[in-house]
Amino acid sequence: MGRLFAKNHFSIITFIRASLLASGMALMATGPAVAAEETVSYTLTRQYGSVLFRVMQQQYLNLVGRFDQYAGTLVMDFDDLSNSRLTASVNMGSLSMADGDVVETLVNSSAWFNAPLYPEATFTTTSVDVTGDMTADFHGELTFVGVKKPWTLHVQFYPGSDGELTGSSIGMMAAGSFNRTDFGLNQYMNMADDPVSIEVNVKFNRD
Repeated sequence: MGRLFAKNHFSIITFIRASLLASGMALMATGPAVAAEETVSYTLTRQYGSVLFRVMQQQYLNLVGRFDQYAGTLVMDFDDLSNSRLTASVNMGSLSMADGDVVETLVNSSAWFNAPLYPEATFTTTSVDVTGDMTADFHGELTFVGVKKPWTLHVQFYPGSDGELTGSSIGMMAAGSFNRTDFGLNQYMNMADDPVSIEVNVKFNRD
């Protein structure tokens, strides 16, 4: 009788252990899969890039300026580009033009960039409208000379050196415009028109 009890007891324990092991394996098999990477972060590199502005001067000359110091972060959702986001900044004191006197006036004058008080212009995305396979409108807020306004940057993406948009780098050509009077720059209207065009041609490297 004792042997029979011991044998049955051993069988019951073995069965319980086997059941628990099977249950654990089944739970692992049916448990939630590891979430796929939803977004990818990229950092702007100034290598080969450019950030320009253009404004018509006295109705006969398209005045062009280039900023040499800028930064940005791009977060891409390749499954849904509308979830992507861009943040960028430009050092206003890094303006480069042929005439140094013009640069000095634009950068430091309170009538223009007033860089000593407002050293940076920034753009932060709030929403994105996808307009094509490689194009999108990045809507957000532009802060310039201490004034924040809604602004849209029209973006064209280009696959990087590895030939894929999801690869190690992304090229971006982008354009936007605003009226300088919207930011309080309403002096010398006889010298420079109101509309200002922005052109961006930059490269982002995957983090």
